Amino acid sequence: MKLLMLFLVFLKIGFIGFGGGYGMLPLIESEVVGRGWLTKSEFWDLVAIASSTPGPIAVNVATFAGYRIAGVPGAVLATTGAVVPAFFVILVIAIGLKGLLKTKEAFWVLSGMKAAIIGLLLMAVYSLYSAIDVPKKIVIALAASSFTMVFLGMNPFLTILLFAAAGFILGKIGII
Repeated sequence: MKLLMLFLVFLKIGFIGFGGGYGMLPLIESEVVGRGWLTKSEFWDLVAIASSTPGPIAVNVATFAGYRIAGVPGAVLATTGAVVPAFFVILVIAIGLKGLLKTKEAFWVLSGMKAAIIGLLLMAVYSLYSAIDVPKKIVIALAASSFTMVFLGMNPFLTILLFAAAGFILGKIGII
């Protein structure tokens, strides 16, 4: 029964989880932590592992969570449940609904989904922040570096170099 429930939960997540893997993390967390299958700390440990392995984060999290919850059969069923909806959506689009996406109604639907995706991503950031102990200085540096890349259009590599130099200088003079 647990295996069937695991498959159905990840199937549901696969159907409603638009916006990429990071957008799906709050949905996955809500389901697996809410059902008591994993603790919040265990979930975010799995996210850290899934982030460092090749492949889509949502698929990796589904696989690792399924394995942690019910072994190899759980990993297979959770992964299958998470992937099947996207497979069929892409299949249907490829077969003939491409023209539908050019309508103004589809534009409205996709615009609404974009807003929801941004909310899900912000929820993932907040949930991760609340699950770990992060010094305020790190959060400020992360926000500042994100701002320079997103709003000022700075190259990520240059941003890393700039903030590494700033960290070194601020450390030398005793601010950090």
